[in-house]
Amino acid sequence: MAYPPVEPGPPEAIYLDHAATTPLRPEVAEAIALAAARAFANPSSPHAAGRRAKQVLEDARERILTLLGGHAAGRERDRLVFTSGATEANRLGILGTAEGRPGLILCSARDHLSIRSAASERAGQGWIMADVPLAATGSLDSESLTMLLDQTRPGPRLMAVTLVCGQTGIREDIAAVATEKARRPGLMVHADATQAAAWEPLDLGGSPFTTATLAPHKFGGPRGIGGLFVRSGVAISPLVPGPQELGLRGGTEAVALAAGFATALELVTAERADTAKRVTLLRHRLEAGVVSAATQAGFEARVIGEGVTRAPHIATIAIAGTDRQAVVMAADLAGICLATGTACASGSSEPAAALVALGVDPRLRGGAIRASLGRTTTTGDVDEAILRLRRIFERMRP
Repeated sequence: MAYPPVEPGPPEAIYLDHAATTPLRPEVAEAIALAAARAFANPSSPHAAGRRAKQVLEDARERILTLLGGHAAGRERDRLVFTSGATEANRLGILGTAEGRPGLILCSARDHLSIRSAASERAGQGWIMADVPLAATGSLDSESLTMLLDQTRPGPRLMAVTLVCGQTGIREDIAAVATEKARRPGLMVHADATQAAAWEPLDLGGSPFTTATLAPHKFGGPRGIGGLFVRSGVAISPLVPGPQELGLRGGTEAVALAAGFATALELVTAERADTAKRVTLLRHRLEAGVVSAATQAGFEARVIGEGVTRAPHIATIAIAGTDRQAVVMAADLAGICLATGTACASGSSEPAAALVALGVDPRLRGGAIRASLGRTTTTGDVDEAILRLRRIFERMRP
């Protein structure tokens, strides 16, 4: 009896969207399971089981603060508020400090929508919201920043900075931010560190930041939890009132996820230097291969941010004459997980705001795709992705 031929299955997936989220590390899953079994009680309960859960929660908080270079004990103790994720932490960092009489809020096109929407919310309540232009390097334009801060306006001043742009991977020039903070001791600075924590040390205790956001799912940790670092002495109001989290975030804490958060940060801190070096080399390999494949197919291609300081993991490649959504969909069918930009803006027909602010030619930014690598990415993944993309570009040849 003749059997029909076996239909080939879908190609094995190559995951190149680590900037959106990363796989949960086995060690983290184990830490979460252990905490869930041993510390399942409500940490606000006064009985022994509740006290045990409280101890696990506070141990995780202290471990994280220490790894971030914060003060975890003593009179100058910094605070770490556990949230549901980076979006809530960003909103708490902006809305929680932009309280009282109206003042000035500065942000930029690099900032996450959660920051910009929070700033816009305060603008509707009398605050002045101003955009800081980007320099050619992709960082905040220092001259414009100084000019905006020098303008005589009553009230407090708050600025948001994104340490690593989720669209381009370009790092912020923190020295310029520190200079402005030193000139104006009352200036509040909120830092979005979600894309930075996996790739560079965050000495928050010695930084110019008053608040900073983290999300462990960006470095092998769990989803459903984030953190807001709050410097000692900084006044902040809760968005969700309640007695938990030092009165800064109501609701029963996710003890097991906090334990996973701490474990993930410990692991990434120990491996950071070696992983960053390896992933940087892989990113260069991927960029060169994709640009070559696109060029051979007759397209103009350019790496966004090439030649400036970037985090190791993000490669945004603009391919003129293509539609970024079409390329990402074709890549998905070929078994490659790519993005057109940040996950929260995926599917948007509008070009990435950071690319517009950088002055990228519309011909190029319309075809800008983002690949982001991680700890689990291999040379084989990169080479196979280049091969599959080469076939896609050949089919799309103008």
